[in-house]
Amino acid sequence: MPQVADPEIAALVRAEVEYRWPDGISGLDEVVRYGLVPFGKMMGPWMLIRSALAVGGEMSQVLPAAVAVECIQVGAMMHDDIIDGDPQRRSKRAAHSAYGSSTAILGGDGLFFHGFAALARCQEAGVPVDRVGRALTILSETGLRIGEAALTEVRMSRSVCSTATYLNMIKDKSGALLWMACGLGATLSGADEAALAALKQYSDLLGVGYQIRDDLMAFDGTNAGKPNISDIRNGRPTLPVLLAHRRAPRDKQRVIEHLLADTSSPLEERHEAMSELANAYGAVESAREMSHRYARLAGRALDSLPPTAHRDALAGLTVPGRLV
Repeated sequence: MPQVADPEIAALVRAEVEYRWPDGISGLDEVVRYGLVPFGKMMGPWMLIRSALAVGGEMSQVLPAAVAVECIQVGAMMHDDIIDGDPQRRSKRAAHSAYGSSTAILGGDGLFFHGFAALARCQEAGVPVDRVGRALTILSETGLRIGEAALTEVRMSRSVCSTATYLNMIKDKSGALLWMACGLGATLSGADEAALAALKQYSDLLGVGYQIRDDLMAFDGTNAGKPNISDIRNGRPTLPVLLAHRRAPRDKQRVIEHLLADTSSPLEERHEAMSELANAYGAVESAREMSHRYARLAGRALDSLPPTAHRDALAGLTVPGRLV
């Protein structure tokens, strides 16, 4: 997947991270830095800054919030890797593999609190205190929304659900993650309710398309710096699996159900069998088409924003081949 952060935004956020967590730092911040560096796609900070600029904000005022989003999203990934048992993140050992689960949990917690502290620094950068307060509410509510969706996903494992149930879950999981960035940037910059509503719809729809694209990595060989068979190992009923189950005859449905519930057969055998079924019933291609459809809808949601280069940059993420 391509980098979505342009050089200027990426350089500013990276410089801020390097300043606050320099190489050689010790204690809890050593684990924090391990999670943050090397840097990923910087999608969250990029979307936050572009959303701020799209509603007339200033980059210097929201830069601390861009760092906040990166901290919180990396902290969530650090905890996700423990839940999923994934040994790799950003093409290196996951924090729990490098430090142990207990230390990685504390590192993720540290990243969350660093995120709240970074958001508070927006006031020092010139953002009115009432906007910082509203942004804090968005951050807290969004975090709880993501957590609820993560719990739902864990409880959905090893079984089949409806595609509607799954799509609602990923809207609250991945859509909320993108809204965290867009909502914070726009709120700190004084966006009105109409602009916030447009960005909320955009981020929810794009998040669904993005997550579907992520689901497809288990079946199309994409390498994103982490294991692409984690969902198979954890029995997660992703969209290609659910579409295949809906289309398959009953005997093949039973095979899919068994593969989801199976915890003892060799992982590669389970992965190969599920891939064959997903492709046999056209589920992979259908899921890809759905991801593109959600992305197109996300692009249309931005039409009510003023026509600027920053709105166009956000719309650019909806072009197939970018995020989806």
